[in-house]
Amino acid sequence: MVFGPIALALAIISASSTFILLVAVSLLAVLWHRNAQRYPAPLPPGPKPYPLIENILDLPRTRPWSAFKKWADAYGSIVHVSAFGQHFIVINDAQYATEMLDKKSRIYSGRPKLAMAGRLVGWEEGPALQQSGAKLSEYRRRLSQFMGTRSKIEAFHDILQQEADTYLENILNDSQNWLKYAHRYASGIVLMLVYGYKTSGNEDDAMVELVDEAMDQLSEVIAPNAFLVDTFPILQYVPSWVPGAAWKKKAHHYRRTLHDVLNIPYSWTKTQIAAGTARPSFVSSQLDTTKLLSSDDEHIIRMSAVSISAGGTDTTVSAIEAFFMAMIFHRSAQLKAQKEIDSVVGHDRLPTLEDREQLPYVEALIQETLRVYSLGPIGIPHALSENDIHHGYFIPKGSVIFTNNVMFYNDPKVYPEPEKFSPERFLASNGNSIQKDPREYLFGFGRRVCPGMHLGNASVWLACATVLAAFDVSPAVKNGVTVMPSGNFTDGIVSHPEPFECTITPRSTSVVALLQKS
Repeated sequence: MVFGPIALALAIISASSTFILLVAVSLLAVLWHRNAQRYPAPLPPGPKPYPLIENILDLPRTRPWSAFKKWADAYGSIVHVSAFGQHFIVINDAQYATEMLDKKSRIYSGRPKLAMAGRLVGWEEGPALQQSGAKLSEYRRRLSQFMGTRSKIEAFHDILQQEADTYLENILNDSQNWLKYAHRYASGIVLMLVYGYKTSGNEDDAMVELVDEAMDQLSEVIAPNAFLVDTFPILQYVPSWVPGAAWKKKAHHYRRTLHDVLNIPYSWTKTQIAAGTARPSFVSSQLDTTKLLSSDDEHIIRMSAVSISAGGTDTTVSAIEAFFMAMIFHRSAQLKAQKEIDSVVGHDRLPTLEDREQLPYVEALIQETLRVYSLGPIGIPHALSENDIHHGYFIPKGSVIFTNNVMFYNDPKVYPEPEKFSPERFLASNGNSIQKDPREYLFGFGRRVCPGMHLGNASVWLACATVLAAFDVSPAVKNGVTVMPSGNFTDGIVSHPEPFECTITPRSTSVVALLQKS
């Protein structure tokens, strides 16, 4: 059938009217059910809800941690808001997070059903958004066997060192593009470990670009309240041609990217195995040729592989960016770390992961960088599987739970003078007690702790330690004027410093010779 302009307009109006009616009926049903409920204890405090729409106007669409901080200042350690019957809990105190998400992990380990990231794009099938149950346990078993402890990461040290050498050489030859090479470093590690794929050094690489694109898209679609369809899941049934539904086209495009990143690297590894040229990797270890794999088995392997890439690239790059920015702002800390490296490692080689225990100040410097420049300002939200009462407050089943990590990093009870950049807070010197490692918040809580945390820590440490050994990092200078970073961060579950330039210079001619030799 061919539609004329008037007929098409009438069709759109009819479809839109039907949809609006469905939304209205659904909302009335939700609100009736909500008003009929009686809670056994008060809900946590929070902004006063409006009639019918509750707190929908209070929910932040960007930089949620800023709104969460205002709520924390006004209402305290735990805050409740709701929108059309959906409860949201914001935890602003690390002790509460530990009590609820760690000690009560059996009921606090679910994930909210995100329509955009989950059903429409397809990430709900992966471990990050997978609901608690047998499949999630299977994912975590496979990932833990591969990289779940520091001792397992020791088997990967040579690969990490090779990628670090390439990273430094790229910076030496093209320091203005240090950030591009940070992406190459992070992607190079995970692609080699997961698929046995060696990236193409300083050249553009289609596999690296595919992984980066998929991770950028994941960070976008998983952000709180980024898409209206997550608040109103019924919107997912709206045809893509209805005005205002352009996000459905985006979902289709992102779903295609996910399909590609699941299948292209995986198929490449299978081809290498068949040819007898495959390097050892996560995928090759899972493809046991003595056993016939079901389609479900292969899907779990593919999704597990992509989840390592997801956890091992974006956070690593963000941490390296934050490190470069911290070195610009805190020159004295940079010099102190370099002095420690020179004393322990000397000038004839670069630091390796075997030196890590002998470089406590470098370790503390990285910890303080991750605390002050919060690259994980909020965690991936949890969901509550049954009703709970905590500290006298009723937490309803189905509540979406956010951890406000920025507040954890800046809690003066845990980190005295939190506004001060002080790596010494993590050192047992001058009789001071060592303060809590902020990476414990960054990698999640309870049964949702990131299984790749040890790989991530090792990758970040090696990049930072070798850069400190080889280069001086200082502010950019344009037309004789020093240009400092803004210090601001982008939006998203993983937050990045806003783009900035810097000056990177080799510390000595011997360093240049060492890098060229490597």
